Amino acid sequence: MCKGISILKARLKQELFEQYELSQRIVTRGAGAQEEVHFMYPGAPPIELPVLHDGQLVIYEWGNRNNKACKLPNTGWCRIESLEAGKWRWLSPEKVVIPADFGLEKSVWFQINEGMEGVLVHDEQLRPHVYMMTQPASHYYQTMTRHDRMPILVGQEI
Repeated sequence: MCKGISILKARLKQELFEQYELSQRIVTRGAGAQEEVHFMYPGAPPIELPVLHDGQLVIYEWGNRNNKACKLPNTGWCRIESLEAGKWRWLSPEKVVIPADFGLEKSVWFQINEGMEGVLVHDEQLRPHVYMMTQPASHYYQTMTRHDRMPILVGQEI
C-alpha cells in the first residue's frame, strides 16, 4: 500500500497552507533539498490528502478512520478489484489524481513521477473523502517495501 506521500512545497498554493495549517508538515530531506509537505495516514486526525479535482488542487479527508458514525468504508484505500466488481457503486465514486512526488511504505520512500489514482466519495453530510487506489504489488515493489499491495501510479510502473 502506501501509508504516506510527500509533495514539494512549491506545488501547493499559499492559501492551502493557511487553511489546513500545512506549515507543521514541512520537512527537508537534506542540505540543498527542496522543502516537502508530508501527508501520513498514521498521523493525528484529521488525515488529509491533496487531490486534483475539477482542475483544482484541493485537500480532502483521507478515507474514513474509525468514524463509526460515518457509513463510508473504514479504511484509507480502495482495491481496484473491489471498485471494478461494483462494491463501491453505492458511493458514486469519482476517479481523481493524488499528486505526489514521493510515497512511503514500511519506512521506504519511493519516487512518484505524476501522482497516484484515487477515488472521491461523499459521506452522509456530503463531505468529500478520498481513498487511495491499490493493486497487487509488482515483484519489485513487494521486494522493496515487503507489502503485497501498491498504489496505482499515474503513467508509471514500479
